[in-house]
Amino acid sequence: MTPDDLRAALRTDDPGRPLLTWYDDSSGERIELSSRTLGNWVAKAGNWLDLEAALQPGEVVGLAIPPDHWRAVYWALAAWTRGLTLDLTGGAADAVVALDTDPAGADLVEPTASLAASPLQAMPDAPPQGVGAFDGTTVAAATNSATTPYSGVSAAEIPHGTRVLVESPVAGLLTTAARVLLAGGSVVLQRSPDASRREDRLAAEGVTTVL
Repeated sequence: MTPDDLRAALRTDDPGRPLLTWYDDSSGERIELSSRTLGNWVAKAGNWLDLEAALQPGEVVGLAIPPDHWRAVYWALAAWTRGLTLDLTGGAADAVVALDTDPAGADLVEPTASLAASPLQAMPDAPPQGVGAFDGTTVAAATNSATTPYSGVSAAEIPHGTRVLVESPVAGLLTTAARVLLAGGSVVLQRSPDASRREDRLAAEGVTTVL
C-alpha cells in the first residue's frame, strides 16, 4: 500500500455504496458509512492532520480510540492517506487523537456518542493533495505486539469487491480493514459482539468473507 493507493481505493464509482458498517452490540448501535460519507470523514481527518497538526509523512499520530470503534477506522485511513505512522501503543507521538473517555494529552478529542458533533466537522472535506513517491518500509501501524510497514498492507489474497466481516485480533483490525478497501471491498465491524446474532447478521449484511 502507498498513501495514494488508499486514496484511490476510497474513490468508488458508486458514492452511495456502503464501505463501512459498524455494530456495537453493547449499545445496540449500527452505523453505516457510504463511500461518499467515509471519504468525507477521511478527508476531514486528513485535513486536520495537515492543517492543524502540521504532520509530515513518516511522523507519528497516536490513536487513543479503540480500534474496533468506527471513528478509529476513518482516523487510521486518514493517517495512511497522509503517509503517517499510526501508533496504538500509547507511546510518544507527534499528535494524539482520543475519545472523550480518555482526553488526557490529546490534540483532538472525538465524542463517544455517534450522533454528537465531532470537532472535525469544521474542517474542509476536499481531500488533501496526494503524497506521491513513498518509501514502503515506513511503518504504517505500531501496536504492542507488532509493527507493520506500508508494504505489508496489501489486497493480496482478498477476493475483489466482497463484503467482509473483519474479526481480526484488535492489533491487526485496522490494517485488515484497509486491505479489504484496497481490494474494492466493503467492511463490517463488530464491537462487543453477541455471538447469538452473528449468523443472522452475516446474512443480513451480505457478508461473503470473514477475516
